[in-house]
Amino acid sequence: MRTTILCLFAAASLAACKWTEFDDLQNQTWVTSTQKPDVKSIDYGVVIQRGDDGSGSATGGTLAVIGAGPGTYSELTYNQAGASSLGTTSLALAAQGIMTLDPSPILLASPKSAEVALVTTGDTSSIIVATGTHTLGVHQLSVVTTTLGNTVTIASTPDAATYMQPAPFPGGDPNPAPGPLVASGDVVMGTIYAPPAGSKQPACKLTDGTNPIQVRALGVVSAGATDDVLVWNGADGKLLKYPGSVFNGCPTQTPLASTNMASTPAFLPGHGSQILTIDATHVLLQGHQDVAKGTGSFLQVYDTTTLSPVGAAITTDGMRGAAILNTGSAMYAVAGYPSSAVNGKATGKVLLFAITPAGFATDMPAETLYDAQPDSNELFGRCVAVMPFNGKQVIAVAADNEIFVYFRVQLADGTPLYDETRQGR
Repeated sequence: MRTTILCLFAAASLAACKWTEFDDLQNQTWVTSTQKPDVKSIDYGVVIQRGDDGSGSATGGTLAVIGAGPGTYSELTYNQAGASSLGTTSLALAAQGIMTLDPSPILLASPKSAEVALVTTGDTSSIIVATGTHTLGVHQLSVVTTTLGNTVTIASTPDAATYMQPAPFPGGDPNPAPGPLVASGDVVMGTIYAPPAGSKQPACKLTDGTNPIQVRALGVVSAGATDDVLVWNGADGKLLKYPGSVFNGCPTQTPLASTNMASTPAFLPGHGSQILTIDATHVLLQGHQDVAKGTGSFLQVYDTTTLSPVGAAITTDGMRGAAILNTGSAMYAVAGYPSSAVNGKATGKVLLFAITPAGFATDMPAETLYDAQPDSNELFGRCVAVMPFNGKQVIAVAADNEIFVYFRVQLADGTPLYDETRQGR
């Protein structure tokens, strides 16, 4: 049952405002939905990301949203009762020098602040990294250099990115905050350190002996005051660990350690694959093949100390993205399947898989989320995020020009995943 609720707020900023509350699968699952606000994008919700880390306020929450055709960056602000309005930030990306978006642009959130970073194609010879809080400052990466002065020319397409905590850089901030690390082919480069006028961005070329490197996902693992870097190699499926000095520029960098393969037989991740942090010693590898190669997908917990898999992998086809939900008492992988059929209609769905100390408890989902009144080709689950809201974490799902936020979810077995998170209703 879907019950439409009259929209009485932010009428000027949400021209297409349509609020709904409905029972998705269980009587106690509550979700609100808003269609595309008036931000001029033809395709809204291409990627979504939490807009803050929840540390500054225990009320409400924020989602950062990227639209395409033309590109836009906007923020949906949720008050403590769950009502949303378009925030003061709504930017046309062309004004930031971002003329086009990749088919799968990368949108990251800093682990220690409210900063987000959009990584996408710049022009024919550069990558754009736009970072900021409520506004975007653009870094343009084209020709870069190592600390030894060796010039490395990068491709114009970013392959992966992550936030990492670097060591101080000579002449830079002695206490740098985490910043984006970007990969293009076998080269990684950072944007924290603004090079002196006339000099080039520091970069590092990755190697694995004589084996080629095709970075398809980046992640980090704490190495004390700094981070080491995890790389998922699309050439052979290996998971590799590199020292954090890759941020500072170097002629070449060989791995500290690597797996034999991330899976057997090797799963070769495509563009848009992810390495997501679970805790201090575990990550989640979420991989999917490039569309031209098929619909195969891969979800696996890894121990970052030994670089070994924990438990069995989940290989359900059609997964395009994932996020980690921490309820305080349990952990879940939230995975989107935007092309999957629901009740015979290609509308998309989101599956939740329980993560335990032994890896995935089962490959059967603990819950399935989908639109109770779906449209064909709705792309529900095209992107998923976990948003801090009123001091807790809630699930957000992007569909075709519509974004859903789940404020209360009940698992398939009838137990609450998390109870009502809204306040003051």
